[in-house]
Amino acid sequence: MVTILSKIASIFLIMGVGFFLNRSDILPSSSNKYFVDLLMFVTTPCMILSSVTANEFNDDMKSATVEVLLCGIGFFVVLFLVGYILLKKIMRVKPSEDLGVYILSFSTVNNGFMGFPITNAVFGGNILYLMVIHNICLTVYMYSAGPFILNMNAGSSKFSFKKLIKTFCNPSTIFSLVAVAMLVLGLKLPNMINETVSLIGDITVPLSMMVVGMQLGDSNIKRIAKNKDLLILSLVKMFAVPVIIFLIMDRLPVEDTVKTAIVFASAFPTAVVTSAIAMMEKKNSLLSAEIIALTTLISLACIPVCAVFLHSYYGL
Repeated sequence: MVTILSKIASIFLIMGVGFFLNRSDILPSSSNKYFVDLLMFVTTPCMILSSVTANEFNDDMKSATVEVLLCGIGFFVVLFLVGYILLKKIMRVKPSEDLGVYILSFSTVNNGFMGFPITNAVFGGNILYLMVIHNICLTVYMYSAGPFILNMNAGSSKFSFKKLIKTFCNPSTIFSLVAVAMLVLGLKLPNMINETVSLIGDITVPLSMMVVGMQLGDSNIKRIAKNKDLLILSLVKMFAVPVIIFLIMDRLPVEDTVKTAIVFASAFPTAVVTSAIAMMEKKNSLLSAEIIALTTLISLACIPVCAVFLHSYYGL
């Protein structure tokens, strides 16, 4: 447990460095794009490739893959239903045109940009592989169901298979699929290339946490936190949802590694790309960005608690 706490503390201290560098204007917000591009196009794909292919695709891994895919589908169904009941039936958020933005922001998780590096640092390559599979479920959910959810009160969105395929043409998803294929086929990178890819991938954790810190430094958290609806949504999402997911997963006849991956995924904040999808659908992308900022801040408390609990409960 001490080791896990130490790892998490180090990760969030790096985030604090990013926050300080942004607030002191050493790394202004204008530089954020370049760091994000470096993460998305170079270091994260390398981390996925080196970490996933280091595993052996045995019978346990095969069954765990199927279990994560099935549980991943159920995961997003549960988050959507909880979000719908909370936001439409209980809170009755206004204006009604923003209901879809609230629900989609509530039901997505940042299991890639934040999830990959933190999972790899805390739990290692086995759980990272399962998080990669879960992220594929997230991608399908966001780009297939996402537009419908955003337009649920307007009924103006049509499913586009071409658009769905296009969303898979990003480095993280492509390298995730390549890494999974290599794992299944038992293919390994040559030693020199593997060492190079591994070294580049090792940059991902400190770089991604610095970027998150920079993004928080650029957000007006005090103003956002004064919005009662945003605060309630964020607190329920970051604290109640992981408990709900744990209570469900702990009773399912699946591997403990699968339970750990699914529950840990629920502890991450709203996916950053949610705001981009809202913008594409001409919805309130600013509202989504505010939810992303607030849930990211709250995740600083939620992620360590969840990681320590899962580590001690399942002994991974």
